[in-house]
Amino acid sequence: TYLIEYHSHLVRKLNIGVMSQDHAALRFSNLDTISFDTLDDEVHDKDTIRFIMNHPTVTRLELRTLSTNCDPAFWDALLGFRNLRTLAMSSLEVFGTNAAKFWPLCTRLERLEISVQHTIAIPLPPGKYPNLKHLGVYGNKPNMVPFFMGFLRQCPHLTSIAWRTVVYQEAGFIFGLTELLEANALPNLECLMTGTRGIDNDLFAKLIQNLPLLINTLFIRFSRNALDLDFAKLFQPHFSNLRVLEVLADANIKSPFAQLVMSSCPLLEKLTAPNVDALVVTEGRPWVCSRLKSLDLTFCFDPPSTVCHLQPLIFDRLSKLTRLEELRMVGPKKQHNIGGTVDLRLEYGLEKLSTLRLLRSITLRDMVERMDKAGVDWMLEHWKSLMMFNGRLNTLDSNMREALVKRLERYGIKV
Repeated sequence: TYLIEYHSHLVRKLNIGVMSQDHAALRFSNLDTISFDTLDDEVHDKDTIRFIMNHPTVTRLELRTLSTNCDPAFWDALLGFRNLRTLAMSSLEVFGTNAAKFWPLCTRLERLEISVQHTIAIPLPPGKYPNLKHLGVYGNKPNMVPFFMGFLRQCPHLTSIAWRTVVYQEAGFIFGLTELLEANALPNLECLMTGTRGIDNDLFAKLIQNLPLLINTLFIRFSRNALDLDFAKLFQPHFSNLRVLEVLADANIKSPFAQLVMSSCPLLEKLTAPNVDALVVTEGRPWVCSRLKSLDLTFCFDPPSTVCHLQPLIFDRLSKLTRLEELRMVGPKKQHNIGGTVDLRLEYGLEKLSTLRLLRSITLRDMVERMDKAGVDWMLEHWKSLMMFNGRLNTLDSNMREALVKRLERYGIKV
């Protein structure tokens, strides 16, 4: 306890499993985040209330496992928590008879993250939540969509929505969200994270067409038929503002989507995209995303014999991304059989990437990478900022592989 008290000013985030009287007496002058694992009986609640009241600097509170047996005074304490801006909780049902205390708390929050574990039974009262900027919803209960569509109507300044649910919930959410966007109920929306599985092409197109032009961050899981060029062009009104785009796809199909984005989005800083056809990229327009810091792509060479010809051209494109800090390249799964993958041997053009001086992390998965001793030597010479190499070292000699790993680790590179 003495050591904790002595270093208490250094603590910014604290995770608490079971609160005790000794814990409740501790004070952390710069504490910003508290995460409670369990709040399920009256004794612990009293200690928790005491601890909370002693830490007015906290802005984020995480309540992971709660019970309706929590002391009502706990929720009263939260209402008095004046600096609280973010609340992450396991379920709305924990409020029970204290549900009415939740809504006044929401009027002050800027971020609300809820995991819906039970059918929502608490009422949605009238009123506005003018400070709420981000809503994150996770779960799979049947009445989630109508409840949160009503809640979204009461959040006029919302800038970010994360909807992570099972497939059968996605269509209802997309339909409801599109209606709200058509009614201009979310004019400040900048960030959207959702899936589009199980919806038809027309509804997907309608969603994209109604997104506010302020949108700059999209995390979308596409359905199989939503990766063609016509759908990609639906995003064009947003290309001038787009900064983050993460695309996942259920099917390993080649798509021109990434090439269109990288040749059209000058402000792009992060891109994740599936199954990029190497031929489309090398023959397409030049990339304009010179601000890119994080890139996660799956390059596909089909037929595999095109690797020798196309890979140096791929490296030419990558070499222009001089602000890149994170590079992740993933090969297609074997069962989909859609071609070869990037080869990192120097004779295939790896030396062209010497311009990536800010690169901190490189990850290679499901690929036939060829990083041998010469490649490791080159990497250490040219990527001085590198902190992580996540991939296989291609050598059949286990002693040599171990020696290369140790050498990378001596340079402070995590392998």
